[in-house]
Parts: sequence; C-alpha cells; structure tokens
Amino acid sequence: GFKSGLPEAKSMPPIDRVTADPNACLFALCGRLAHRLGELYDEALSATGLQTRDFLLLNTISDLAPCRIEQVARATNLDPDAASEALDELVEANLIAFERRAFGYGGREITLTSAGRLALYEAYPRWTRAQADVVGALGDGAERLADIEALVQEHTAR
Repeated sequence: GFKSGLPEAKSMPPIDRVTADPNACLFALCGRLAHRLGELYDEALSATGLQTRDFLLLNTISDLAPCRIEQVARATNLDPDAASEALDELVEANLIAFERRAFGYGGREITLTSAGRLALYEAYPRWTRAQADVVGALGDGAERLADIEALVQEHTAR
C-alpha cells in the first residue's frame, strides 16, 4: 500500500503544542507576535484611515522619493508584486503618485502627493505613541529582537 512518510498518529505531538510551547515553533511564535503588533499599530492609526502597512510604505517613500517600486519593496521587505499591489492602493487613495521620468532610463518614479504628506504627518504622532508603548513593554527585549533579526539574517545569507 501507499506510505505517506509521515509518522504514525501515536507518535505525533499534540496539535496544540505549537501554541502551548513557544519553543515548539519559533516561526509560529514570531507570526503571532507580528500579527498582534500589526493589530496594535493598526488600532493606533485607525483614526487616520491608514493601516500599518500604508504608514510604513508612505514613510519609506517619504525617505526615498523619488523612488522606484523595487527600492520600496527592498526597504520594506515586501515581494515586488505585493509592494506593487499595495502601492496601487495608495495611488487609488491619492496618497502617492507614479510619475514618468522625463530623461534617462524610463520607468515610473513614486512620490508622495500632498494628501500623502498630510496623512503621514497626521499618522506619525499616533505611530510614535504606539511605538513607545511597545518599546516600553518590551524593555531591553526590543534590543534583543533586533539582535535576533541580525543573527537570522546572517544565518540565511550563508
């Protein structure tokens, strides 16, 4: 008969082990943490009409503009297709604009619109308060998270 290669059910760990034991799957733990942090930041930004992803994209574009989709994707750690889709939503909301370059290599450059600058201006104090709350709750754990990210990045770069 067919053998799936999976262990028999009696040797399988309990289904809830991943949630009961954070060390059972650090990937799942980080995913839950990212989801909960996203909810916290989304709640802080809700009065502005922006979500955390929108804020991060607008902030990145503000720093890099004029810039290209690939630059925004790299800076925000998004897949270029996902970044393009998210940026299209910001264009529809009139928060950013794509402009054709007049000279040199063709392609579209991204800039903030005046509405985008205003949205970022209104959102920044709310994001700052949420950031301060999270950093305060984490204490020196925030620095450890950055260290862990650097170690993982170093390991995956090999």
